[in-house]
Amino acid sequence: MKHHLLHTLCWLATSLTLITFSACSEEDEPPTPPQEKLGRVVMVYMSMQNSLGNSGHHLNDSTEIAQAMAYIPENDRLLLFIDDAQPPRMYELERNLKAPKLVKRWTKDFSTASKEGLQEVLTLMRTQYAANEYALVVGSHATGWLPKPAETAVSSNRRETEGRGHATLPKRTIGVDVGDDGNMRYDKGPNGTVPDQMEIADFASAINAAGVYLRYILFDACLMQNVETAYALRQVTDYIIASPISISAEGAYYTDLVRYGLYNASPDMVAITYLSYYKGQGSIPYYSENENKFYGTVISSIRTEALPQLASTVRNILPSLANTTDNGTTTWNMDEALNYHDYNAYNYYRPHFYDLYSAFEAMGADKAQLKELRGAIDQAVTFYGANKKFWIGPSYFDFQTMPEAAEYCGVAAFIPQQIYTDNAANSAYGDLNIAFRKTEWYRAAGWDATGW
Repeated sequence: MKHHLLHTLCWLATSLTLITFSACSEEDEPPTPPQEKLGRVVMVYMSMQNSLGNSGHHLNDSTEIAQAMAYIPENDRLLLFIDDAQPPRMYELERNLKAPKLVKRWTKDFSTASKEGLQEVLTLMRTQYAANEYALVVGSHATGWLPKPAETAVSSNRRETEGRGHATLPKRTIGVDVGDDGNMRYDKGPNGTVPDQMEIADFASAINAAGVYLRYILFDACLMQNVETAYALRQVTDYIIASPISISAEGAYYTDLVRYGLYNASPDMVAITYLSYYKGQGSIPYYSENENKFYGTVISSIRTEALPQLASTVRNILPSLANTTDNGTTTWNMDEALNYHDYNAYNYYRPHFYDLYSAFEAMGADKAQLKELRGAIDQAVTFYGANKKFWIGPSYFDFQTMPEAAEYCGVAAFIPQQIYTDNAANSAYGDLNIAFRKTEWYRAAGWDATGW
């Protein structure tokens, strides 16, 4: 991914050697438990039995991680879990190893975009690596809080923005696993069906069922930094680091991320390090703004403990912003709001992902309300940053220009609109206004009082 061909070949050779000398049973020889409790164990969970794995992005990311082994703190560990066209396997990385150590290789495939799959892997982490803290990095396709796409709504001639030209099926929530009989290149399950994917509620449930609580979750995936998703995960992690946009398939530069971010005492350093690569401030350069491969990025860090107060603040502000229509709902002109995701047929009518702060400004909140909202946001959003512009799609030339830092917050929010109901028959996700009602944020933030 970042011109490390020689290192990639070395990593592949190492991986193949490890697999060759592994036992043929489902369980490889278990790791020797550390004599002392570890400090922080970070699980990098690459659910890439999909177009990302087909393009080899997991191999590039793995190479970058392996290059950074010497920077893993002495009493910490990194566990690298990979699922692609081959059966899943998990590696241990620590600073005193010469190469990644194969911990387990499953002989049979299982869905890593399922509650059961994630729970199994996290349980293995907890039982084999006792630690004071755990953290999770997830690399896959994603669409935040959105519901499962309906099979009948899928049209093969539509194209996904993330792939820039791949005629893929719509994606949702977190993880895409096409299975052994699916098509990884086009993200299609057996016989062209929608691949296995995970609802955000199931994602949270898997973490809880595995018996782990996370210091942070980093989503190296599209459209995951939205307040609906964050609120659903508030009881399983201290921090959520993610982007509200459709990110580049390149994702993070993991060598710097391991060195400076993943083991830092402050989770904000994960987001800061992630952004530094896209701003050209990392160990290697990212593409300049006038290059064809430039995407740009937006990233932020949410402290989940502050989300109930943010919900309460929104609940206090919403009633005064109501513009009641004949059918009893409220409507707003959102043309001036910062939008992180374009709403169109190419994106299967996924909704706008409006910036939370910018949206309420567009909805007509007054200065006092905006000050109150900004105060609640600043308690919850501990870091946010972006390139001066970022790709929004659907064409190669569609970019969004970022406003001043005081005018956005790096976290998206769903704002109900009549167009979502009007286009429900054409949307792969049905009526998004109805789907929104099923989120915990809908009730906590007082959206039910608006008529939606």
